[in-house]
Amino acid sequence: MKTLFILCASLLLTTATFAQQATDPTQDPTALGNAFFKAMLDEDSKTLGTLLTSDFNLISFDGTPVEGDMLVQGVGGGYVVVEAATVSDTRVRQYNSDAAVMTGNWKSKGNVQGNGFDNTVSFTLTCVKQGSAWKIANVQFTPMR
Repeated sequence: MKTLFILCASLLLTTATFAQQATDPTQDPTALGNAFFKAMLDEDSKTLGTLLTSDFNLISFDGTPVEGDMLVQGVGGGYVVVEAATVSDTRVRQYNSDAAVMTGNWKSKGNVQGNGFDNTVSFTLTCVKQGSAWKIANVQFTPMR
């Protein structure tokens, strides 16, 4: 009986540990990238703001630079609406313990200030470690042919 109790307690603690790790995307660059795209799809500007560095920059589909504050305000204000999106073919490369690059493809449909888009783009997402947390410093979208 004592062994069964210890086994159950161990499983519960292990499950709690994995659940905590899965809920904090700032502890892993892959989870951070996935959280960025989920926040865009969910139009979750609050989460989006926590994922970005203070000097974040995005290069949009058409080459226009967008600062982090503008992106967060655009998503929060309904100016950037992603109706459907999928991320595929991701690859993450980590350099030392303070930089990582995620690449892949993003198929998305939505609108920016009422102008519709339905694109598949290649993306590069640059992550940096600030203190003990991973943050996104840059995202670049390149249209695919």
